[in-house]
Amino acid sequence: MRNSTAMKSNNPIVPVKIFLVALFLAGLVGTFGGVADAQLPPGTIMTTGTAHSHSVSIPLTEMTPCFQALGPVAPGPKKRGPSGNLLSDPIVSFDGLHVGELPACDDCSLAGFASDDSGAVGFDHYVQVVNTGMVVYDKSGNVLAGPVGTRTFWHDQPDCGGDQIWSDSVVRFDRNANRWIIARPGALPPYGPDLCVAVSKTSDPTGAYDQYAFEVNNTTNHLARCFNDYPKIAVFSDAYYATADPNKIFSGLGNTISAFERGAMLAGNPEPQFVTFFVPAPASTPPQVTRSHMLAADLEGARLPPTNTPEYIVQVQDSHLGFPADRLQVYEFHVDWNSPTSSTLVPTTSLVPQPFNSNACHGEFFCIEQPGVAQRIDSLSYGYMMQRLTYRIFGPGQTLLFNHTVAADGDPSQDHAGIRWYELRMTTRDGTQSPWEIYQQGTYAPDASDRWLGSIAMDKAGNIALGFNVSGASVFPSIHYAGRRPNDPLGTLPLGELTLIDGDGAQLHDTRFGDYSQMTIDPSDDCTFWYTGTYYPTTSDPNDWHTRIGSFRFTNCDPRRPRPTPLPRPTPPR
Repeated sequence: MRNSTAMKSNNPIVPVKIFLVALFLAGLVGTFGGVADAQLPPGTIMTTGTAHSHSVSIPLTEMTPCFQALGPVAPGPKKRGPSGNLLSDPIVSFDGLHVGELPACDDCSLAGFASDDSGAVGFDHYVQVVNTGMVVYDKSGNVLAGPVGTRTFWHDQPDCGGDQIWSDSVVRFDRNANRWIIARPGALPPYGPDLCVAVSKTSDPTGAYDQYAFEVNNTTNHLARCFNDYPKIAVFSDAYYATADPNKIFSGLGNTISAFERGAMLAGNPEPQFVTFFVPAPASTPPQVTRSHMLAADLEGARLPPTNTPEYIVQVQDSHLGFPADRLQVYEFHVDWNSPTSSTLVPTTSLVPQPFNSNACHGEFFCIEQPGVAQRIDSLSYGYMMQRLTYRIFGPGQTLLFNHTVAADGDPSQDHAGIRWYELRMTTRDGTQSPWEIYQQGTYAPDASDRWLGSIAMDKAGNIALGFNVSGASVFPSIHYAGRRPNDPLGTLPLGELTLIDGDGAQLHDTRFGDYSQMTIDPSDDCTFWYTGTYYPTTSDPNDWHTRIGSFRFTNCDPRRPRPTPLPRPTPPR
């Protein structure tokens, strides 16, 4: 029996305030190469309001789990000590959710839907969500709760449940509050304009959750009939932030960037406030539609940003996708919970990266090769940034780290996908803050195989690890990772490519392999990377995708050292 509460607000967006944002010219301190002026496009609209519905779920342990289908025995947990390499082999590696555990007869799966797996590590748990379900593990891979279907988890939230089985969910761990955050688009039908956010009531992810629906697409910003597609939530000190693509990236409408009142949500307040900016995509010459995507900075590490630090938003602008030029646009989101209509979104540094082409495929979408089959799979390279945009503080410096899939050789006709990654830095000395700059950038494509669906993070020692899928003419879709130490040459991942798990099967009859993977850092030591992605142990019909979860670390990161030290300077390139 369900013991839950649900409440529908009488004021869905009350007050809903419209603010036609004037153009903000970037105020840059000093000059250096690779920076251009930036401004918000005309038609940018801000709306404010409160959650229009709220419910409290029953504990996850009391929800009806998915039927455990019988099937081939999956590879079990593996534990290894760190190897002699500078970047370790997997320390823990175990199978996560797979289609066989999520049968359609139990409202836990849906034919033809990819995994879309997301996972986050906490002090004692690992939580994984896929398109149609979720599960809680301990750090050895033992199931503590679930798996439960998405529809079951959101059953008592009136704007997030219903008959929609798939969800595009992502999970985050708020280490400074010791809480778990799960976000997804609003339920269909009719339009799915909401962002749904679940916040665990306690540090235990197997317990109950406060579940909110925020109408980020609404009549005021003229998006009320637009689906809130591909939302990615981020944890920051003053709010939870999320970006999304109204009616998908192909609509050319633009992006929403929202802030949600973190303190109120952690307290279980039924009507936390929110602020949403709709930023239109720039007009481009028909028939091209401008594809715009953004991510909000996700706080990493034990150090909190200084008071009044804004949230940072990054947008990759590609001249091949409707933008005037290749740029990395950084925005500052200043939210004011005492006066939400005083909040601002200010475009600051517009950085000029090395040339890139986000179209990895000559046919635009499907070119990832698999051995022995004609089926090509989706590259997700046509404008999407890959989660997460990680933010970390080192001494006087701040870093932003992110990646996206590109044409590895700069030429889509080669049908060769690689991963472009960036580290941006800003420093503050004697009270003076520098502008953001591209500290390093590189395209990872060491051979003829395709690499895509990357996720990147940094530990407290400044080491960087990039996880991704790899596939090619002789390589089944597999999950690998690569890395660098702070003193390695800039723009390189020179420590070799390591394997979380190699696939032994191909995907048939479907182009959608998945929309993202996820790398996170263990808050227990700020050294251990945890990564989850998708693979196939066998070729089968119907497709039986599996996910893998594993951890690893760099040997130069001491898990016993409690506080980070200033980031070392790298070896200058020769």
